[in-house]
Amino acid sequence: MNIPLRALGASPALLIFLDYDGTLVGLRSRPELARLSPRRRSLLESLGRSAVVAVVTGRSLAESRKLVGLPSLAYIGNHGLEIAYGKRTWVHPEAEKARPDLASLLRRVRSRTADLKGVIVEDKGFTAGIHYRLLDRKRLGGFRGIVREELERRRAALKATRGKKVIEIRPNVKWDKGCAVLEFMRWLGPVPDRRLIYIGDDRTDEDAFRALRDLGTTVRVGAPTRSAAEFRLRGVVQVWKLVRRLTALRSP
Repeated sequence: MNIPLRALGASPALLIFLDYDGTLVGLRSRPELARLSPRRRSLLESLGRSAVVAVVTGRSLAESRKLVGLPSLAYIGNHGLEIAYGKRTWVHPEAEKARPDLASLLRRVRSRTADLKGVIVEDKGFTAGIHYRLLDRKRLGGFRGIVREELERRRAALKATRGKKVIEIRPNVKWDKGCAVLEFMRWLGPVPDRRLIYIGDDRTDEDAFRALRDLGTTVRVGAPTRSAAEFRLRGVVQVWKLVRRLTALRSP
C-alpha cells in the first residue's frame, strides 16, 4: 500500500507534522551538527505556503526555531511540552515545576560522568538529552548506572525514555508528542476536509502515531520495526522526496 500523496496533495486543508532529527536531518554525532541545508529549508518554506507545517521535536522550542529558521511554521518542542504557532506560545504547567529537579540531576550527571569521554549532556530547559553515541561501549554500563541512580532520587518529578543513543529526561507527567499534536489541532479548530500526515523516526513518535491512528496518515522513518505507523520510509532522503512531491502537487 502506498502513501496517499495525491489525496493529501489535493486536500484544501493539509496539516503535516514532521520530526526533526532522523526525519528532516540525518542523525549526527553531536546535536548541534544536525542542520538543514538552504535548499531543503526553501522547500519546506514553499510547502508551508499551502499547508500548515509543524516541526515536532525533542529539542527545545528556541533551538528548533533557530535550526529550522522559518517563523511561519508551527513548532512543538521538548517532546510536546512547548508549542508555538504565530503569536501564540504554550508551555505545559507541570514542566516549569520540575525545572529545579532537572537542573540538579544534570549537575550531578555532569560531575559523575566528567571522566567518561563521549557523554554529552544537552540541557533543553524543560527536558534534557544525555547522549552517549560517542561513548566507549565498555563504559556504557557504568554510565547507565549513574543516570539511573540520579533519576531514582528524583523519580517523583522526573522520568526517562530512550531514544537513539540518548536518554531523554522529562518531567514525570502524562504528556507526550501525541497529546501535543492533539492539543495543537484544538488550537486550529475544526477544518472541513482537512487531511493530516505525521512523519517521524523515534520511539517518542510512536505516541503520536497512536494518537493519530484514525485521524490521518502516519509514517515511520527507518529500518523495518514494530510500529503503530501505517507506512514506512527508508530514510531522510525519502522524506524529502515526499515533501518535494507534496509541494509540487499543491503548487498552483
